[in-house]
Amino acid sequence: MEWKPDRLIHLILLYVMLSGFTYWLPIIRGLFDGPSYSWSGWMGIGGTGIGGQYWLLLILGSLLTSVVFLGWRGARKPFRWLLLTWFILLVIESGSWFFSTETIHFKGDTLGVDFSLKKIIFPFDVLFLVLVCLWIIRDMRSASSLRSPTWKRLNRNLLILFFCLFPLQLILLRFLDHDKIFEQIGVILTIFQWLLLNLSFYPWKSHKY
Repeated sequence: MEWKPDRLIHLILLYVMLSGFTYWLPIIRGLFDGPSYSWSGWMGIGGTGIGGQYWLLLILGSLLTSVVFLGWRGARKPFRWLLLTWFILLVIESGSWFFSTETIHFKGDTLGVDFSLKKIIFPFDVLFLVLVCLWIIRDMRSASSLRSPTWKRLNRNLLILFFCLFPLQLILLRFLDHDKIFEQIGVILTIFQWLLLNLSFYPWKSHKY
């Protein structure tokens, strides 16, 4: 029988995908924009380009990508504990905002985005951490033998498209960033790229035998 994501893990992985936008964007922009790009993120880490705590951002990005890949491709070991680790980190981050006396904003100067996160994200992160714990308990109790989903042509084509965006992002974010419209296109492409990566791992047309 081929593995297929149930509704609960499907919902959890969609939330992981949404949480990943704020990590993928500074990773790509820090790399391609260079010192002209300033970023800040988890628990006060920040820097310009690939400076500062960019190395920590890469570690978090690697954890995030591992969760996404293992989750969509069969949820095999060590997926459970990586997923739990990711949501614990999310709760720590949003909890620090929730209980802070400062007003925390999510800002995207390029796209003109600016809104408060302080009271919004923490309850959702806690809720999904509970759902993750419930899914892990249920999955550990399951004795069914499932094989990983097969890699479809669509998976391959989406992954190729994902990699094809890198040269275009470099041109837009590094060489054409003096024009705001090109910088905005680069940011939108980067957001789309993260979505593409998730879709390239998705078990398309998986079915039970």
